[in-house]
Amino acid sequence: MPQMQILCPQCKQPIVAEIRQLFDVGQDPAAKQEILSGLFNIVQCPHCGYQGPYPAPLVYHDPDKELLLVFVPPELGLSQHDQEKFVGPLLQQIMRHLPAEKRKAYLLNPQQVLSLRSLQERILEADGITKEMLEAEERRVKLLQRLLSAPEDALVDILKQEDETVDARFFQAVSQLIDAARTGNDEVSAQRLEKILNLALEHTTAGQEQRAVIQALQDLEKRLAALGPRPDPARLRTTLVDWLAEDPSESRLQALVALAMPLLDYGFYQALSERIEQAPEEQKAALEKARDRLLELSKQVEEAYRQAVQALREAVERLSQAQDVRKAVQEALPWIDQDFLGVLAEELEQAKRSGDEARVQRLQRLWDAVQEALAPPPEVQLLDRLLAARDKAERERLMEQHADLITPDLLQTVTQLVVQAEQGALPPELKSSLQTVYNELTRFSMLRRLKGAAGEDGSKEGQA
Repeated sequence: MPQMQILCPQCKQPIVAEIRQLFDVGQDPAAKQEILSGLFNIVQCPHCGYQGPYPAPLVYHDPDKELLLVFVPPELGLSQHDQEKFVGPLLQQIMRHLPAEKRKAYLLNPQQVLSLRSLQERILEADGITKEMLEAEERRVKLLQRLLSAPEDALVDILKQEDETVDARFFQAVSQLIDAARTGNDEVSAQRLEKILNLALEHTTAGQEQRAVIQALQDLEKRLAALGPRPDPARLRTTLVDWLAEDPSESRLQALVALAMPLLDYGFYQALSERIEQAPEEQKAALEKARDRLLELSKQVEEAYRQAVQALREAVERLSQAQDVRKAVQEALPWIDQDFLGVLAEELEQAKRSGDEARVQRLQRLWDAVQEALAPPPEVQLLDRLLAARDKAERERLMEQHADLITPDLLQTVTQLVVQAEQGALPPELKSSLQTVYNELTRFSMLRRLKGAAGEDGSKEGQA
């Protein structure tokens, strides 16, 4: 990022700061997230202590989306001529980095936005996230903040007042926050969030719908479990049709799609159509409506899956072409998951089959960088190996080989795990193993300190 001399936005004294004006996703996949976060061009003035954003003309380019946006902060008061002087060289830089076949008409007509928020909204809209979706997300966040700070006896009233804001995304967000709180051992926050979740399920329209779907899922799971581990396909199909025919409600339709999507094949729909033909006249209309709705829900799930996979393929391609793959992977780490790894493995295998050596090398580099980033710290790897060791001798050998990793921090981590095991937060079979490893690590650490102290005393005596 280039350093330049600028005037402090507050005291107007000259300062030197790193200012970025070109955000080209084609050259830097992390540029998009940087713009969306708003955490760029933050300056600190040594004269007056100002710390905050510096207003500078920006150009954003995403070649895959054919998106070229320009933002000139209005507080700069630049004339059209001065704006072109700032932006022109940035546009030329984009053109220089693009191969000839990618230089398309949109590059001749950059779209100007009036605010940073408008710039961010245009970027998200290109990803299929509309302004209305963003506003809805903001309402959910504000509602959640309000619920977390309100007294418990006010929660039900707040939820009823904000009934329209509570939707499936709200429940998903609360569930994710509960998981995060539990992962961080923040039981107080987890319990508070669970209270909010349960009250929302009970006292809101979307909550009651969610409860109905949950109940339907539990009922379907029981029905399928009763068939045994390897049911006959025809019997399985008949069971699903019978279960839906009993109550062709929206909650049961959603449960079917969520739990049994792979089983909703041609044979299932054929069996359902036969059941409709045999049904009494007063039931036919409801079953036909249910069949149409089931087809619609299935198509929605398939389309969502197709779009998700396509987005992952594009992400794989962008990351593999990054100049610094390791850095790009570190920045993308929060959303790299098993689905991403699956798509990356498929793309790598396809490249090998097609004999595209250049692509194989790029994807292999990306695979190695992801594996390296996802690998647990050496201390955690040592703990895993100690827990998996066959006997005391093997554990002692591991401790000798990796003595530098046995630090107070590692002992503190094991202590916390032992406490969690005592409280029942970990599988019972780990309790004894953790206690054994903790005792042996503590003894090893103590003996090492004693040897170190004895060695120092010996050297002092020799000097005397």
